[in-house]
Amino acid sequence: MDDVLQWLLNYCLKNKIGIIYDNNLPPTAPSDSYYNPRLVIFNDNYKNVNEKPFMLAHEIGHVIEGNPEFYHLAYLGREKGEFSANRFAINLLRIYCLENDIHYSTYYDFAKAFAIPKQQYYVLEFIFSSRPNPISYRPQ
Repeated sequence: MDDVLQWLLNYCLKNKIGIIYDNNLPPTAPSDSYYNPRLVIFNDNYKNVNEKPFMLAHEIGHVIEGNPEFYHLAYLGREKGEFSANRFAINLLRIYCLENDIHYSTYYDFAKAFAIPKQQYYVLEFIFSSRPNPISYRPQ
């Protein structure tokens, strides 16, 4: 997991996104992000340790796409800003897998490997069904 977190931190540096990597926040406190200034506050003390890569990629998505968490236009019955950040996070983790020659049998295995919360599987299904040649797993 340290490798993917380091890769995501490097992504922030390359894209001029500031990051505060805080391990003093309560374990239940979510990470947060701001579009202006381009900043992610990452809770390194978060209770669900395995969700950290997805959580960081999600916050990066808010910054890159300029969608604050409170954006209230619905998309597929979900808030547009959250859908967009989740989609961005999944695609960013797919790029990480491609660059590191990491493959999974199914996109559900991909989701488990990155502890993508089950309530976000609708985003996985949207992404992988809209792209016939997914890059993060090899179809059998």
